[in-house]
Amino acid sequence: MQAFSCKNLSRAFSRYNVRMQRGRKPIKEAPPFGKYLARLRKERGLTQYEFADLLGISRNLVLHYERNCANPTMEFIVKAAKVLDTSTDELIGLSRSAAKRGPSPKALQIAERISTLPKAKQSIVVSMLEGAIEQVS
Repeated sequence: MQAFSCKNLSRAFSRYNVRMQRGRKPIKEAPPFGKYLARLRKERGLTQYEFADLLGISRNLVLHYERNCANPTMEFIVKAAKVLDTSTDELIGLSRSAAKRGPSPKALQIAERISTLPKAKQSIVVSMLEGAIEQVS
């Protein structure tokens, strides 16, 4: 019987990496509405889980709308457009507005959380963010 060491295990899994797609590959192409929804969600920097939380629905329902739903309800379209800060026309693909500048909903959530901290801790977080922004720029 052969024992596995960490070296053998790491070699066995070396063909897998972080850039690989999670889950199984979709069988069919997403409907146009799903493509628009996914594109806008990603542009706003939201994961499916974060988007689902903002809408008050499950992540599986977001997945359904992005991959399978060709005819979403008007209620969902209006709610999703509000969360994504876009028009319903853009969400259903009738128009494409110019890219909006400004913070994403996720950045606004983080800013809100920072504002609840004591002033001393706020200054620490702000200086860390400024340092990170300088390194990225």
